[in-house]
Amino acid sequence: MPYSIRLTRCILIICALILAPFFFAQAQTAKDTTPNTIKTELNRLTDNLDLLTAIKTAKRPTDATSLQTALNNVVNITDVEIKNMGNELNALKDLTDGENAMISDSMETLANLRMYVKSVRTDTTQEATLNTILSLAQKFKEWRDGPYTVAVDPIMRFTSVFQSKNAIKAANARLGAILKDERKIRGMLSATKTAPFMRRIKKVQTELRKAADLHARTEALLMEGATTEDDANTINEGVRQANELIDTAYDDFIAMGKLIKK
Repeated sequence: MPYSIRLTRCILIICALILAPFFFAQAQTAKDTTPNTIKTELNRLTDNLDLLTAIKTAKRPTDATSLQTALNNVVNITDVEIKNMGNELNALKDLTDGENAMISDSMETLANLRMYVKSVRTDTTQEATLNTILSLAQKFKEWRDGPYTVAVDPIMRFTSVFQSKNAIKAANARLGAILKDERKIRGMLSATKTAPFMRRIKKVQTELRKAADLHARTEALLMEGATTEDDANTINEGVRQANELIDTAYDDFIAMGKLIKK
């Protein structure tokens, strides 16, 4: 095989190794749209509740259609939200027996939540009066703001901790593949590009090491049975910081790829 073809293939393979985390990050971001949708629909439901309460108080005639539509939107999105949480839990791999037991308990909690959602959906698909829908909507909003949030917050926290762990593992694997070909890459780069390329590698190593340290602390706190609000905030902040470091590492991988392609 001619040298130029081998060199081209080598460059393409290395660029693929470096840029792959970027596409992984984009896929993770793209699927995370449900919270914003829920917020919008809950705001709409609240607005309708306020309006229809005022109408009811003034004893003006109206129908329940707008409120019933808003409520059904929130109910349906809540059901999807619960299913997504279950899918994310099932996607977690290589867990300990204790962690798998926590997943089993969480799945049971989600199943109970879906049963309640199903009962509300059944009620709201029947012909009902304004007072009936108004009462159902108010109760469902209070349920989402209270028992539902209390039930799903620990589940979402558990999932986020282990998704962050998997992201760190994937980024480290990518870095390992690049380090394996480090000598080959340096041989392709000009003298002016070698130094910034190596600086990026050291920067990624530091970022992923810090992310791993943060994860170790948050996972330990989670598995100790964190129950206080301060514990929850510490875990959430640890995951946020770790994910920021991973995102920065992805940016550095992309910068490496650009150095090679120039």
